[in-house]
Amino acid sequence: MKKLLFLTLLSFASFAFAEAPAVFKKCIACHGADAKKVAPGSKGGVTIAGMAKDELVKELKGYRAKTADNGGAKAIMYGQAANLSDADIEALADYISKLPK
Repeated sequence: MKKLLFLTLLSFASFAFAEAPAVFKKCIACHGADAKKVAPGSKGGVTIAGMAKDELVKELKGYRAKTADNGGAKAIMYGQAANLSDADIEALADYISKLPK
């Protein structure tokens, strides 16, 4: 039991101190450092922390293509996603999907 508790705490600690991808800095102003802030103009008061990785990839690629719509602030996301590479999108989606909801 102690070993299981230790391993659980160790895995949480390694996650808690996982470094955000550099490109995540662009997200903090609207979504917060923990991605739990409701972005301005977003539909339904949804936060992005813990969203499914495949959904995040789909949305980010949609913003990059200017086809996704999060409500009133979609133009902000279009600008933020315009220069994201596929690697950036993968890194962001992976990181954000692992954040606690």
